[in-house]
Amino acid sequence: MKNFCALKTCLDNLVKVYDVQYLDSDPIGLVHDYETLDDIEIAGFITASLAYGGAVQIRSSVCDVLNRMGSSPAEFVRNVTLSDAMETFLGFKHRWTDGYDIACLVWALRCTIKEAGSLGALVQKLDNPGDETIEGTMIRLSAWLLDETGDCPGIGIKRKPISYLIPSPSKGSACKRLAMFFRWMVRGPDGIDFGLWKFLHPGRLVIPLDRHIGRMAGLLGLSSRRSQDWKMALEITAELRKLDPDDPLKYDFALVRPGIVGSCTSSLRGDCETCTLSEVCSGING
Repeated sequence: MKNFCALKTCLDNLVKVYDVQYLDSDPIGLVHDYETLDDIEIAGFITASLAYGGAVQIRSSVCDVLNRMGSSPAEFVRNVTLSDAMETFLGFKHRWTDGYDIACLVWALRCTIKEAGSLGALVQKLDNPGDETIEGTMIRLSAWLLDETGDCPGIGIKRKPISYLIPSPSKGSACKRLAMFFRWMVRGPDGIDFGLWKFLHPGRLVIPLDRHIGRMAGLLGLSSRRSQDWKMALEITAELRKLDPDDPLKYDFALVRPGIVGSCTSSLRGDCETCTLSEVCSGING
């Protein structure tokens, strides 16, 4: 890792730069339209599940799904039948995700509410508080939800797996979207994340690893791995935990912003001399 004190100072300053005013550049901004715990959980899970592809396309697709569910996503999930879900999301398309996939995802959430009362209650039931990270909890949650989608008969269309929407660390995947959902529910509340799941300590979270975080991790010396997989996510998180053991993911939202807003990408260096991270970035110092 770069000089500890310098890196911590730079990242703490970056958090101040990319704060709540950048909510609209992130999928979580859409979840802030809801107020009740149940609605935030359901809207958050669906939003995170669709958070792949370009930012504009993600927001458009998420808005489409949530608008079809009405003013209360949780109420929709509680009362929907499988056939109604299939009809509700007919014609939906987000890259390779279609209405059938969303209907199955909603059905799994309905089974969750019926079984445990809420998504958070199920996660608490599946969690082992003694685990160092949420890895085991994510594995068990993914397995539980995918098992519930086995009840989706297809209703006249060919069955297909939706495991890509509910990834598991057991497969080695970075599981960015599920890790991101956990961050939203556990961290805070700080105006960005909601802090609803008090039973989980923020120090156990694992960073949602995507190409933006992977690139920044390389520039800042947070990981030496090339493959953007679960092991890399754990390695980055371990380094961030050295900076803030109780809340290592407080840096996540800010770290991903330069790539998201286009101020510093693989094809655009940006204004490196005035960048908050210039002192510790290998892109300018390497």
